[in-house]
Amino acid sequence: MSEDLDRISLTLPPEMTDRLDDIATDWDYASRSEAVRDALRDFFTAYEWESDHGETHYGTLVVIHDHHVDGLADRLQRLQHDAEEIITAVQHVHLSHHRCMETITVEGPGAEISDLANRLRSVKGVRQVKVVVVGE
Repeated sequence: MSEDLDRISLTLPPEMTDRLDDIATDWDYASRSEAVRDALRDFFTAYEWESDHGETHYGTLVVIHDHHVDGLADRLQRLQHDAEEIITAVQHVHLSHHRCMETITVEGPGAEISDLANRLRSVKGVRQVKVVVVGE
């Protein structure tokens, strides 16, 4: 391995160690360390998201909604246009006759992403909004 690494010690109860080993094997990690590094990246991203100091975040809003609610498509589109400065892409998928999913890719301040998610949640016919943020 060519990158500089610091060695740390981690103390875990046996059931956590067993679970870590099982997951590392199941997901084809080269080692426990690789699995822990991957988990820590998610941990750091969650921390940065929750302690947002105006940083730019990247992610996706997953919106599940009832396709047949009158005016819903127009309301969703209007909200998306109002947030065009943070939306980089939108995909619409038909899950069933009544249910649709939109994935809205976002880039911007955490507060603006949260505000958009909350505005989407408040729309009649929206069943679920999931915010997924990722690190750089």
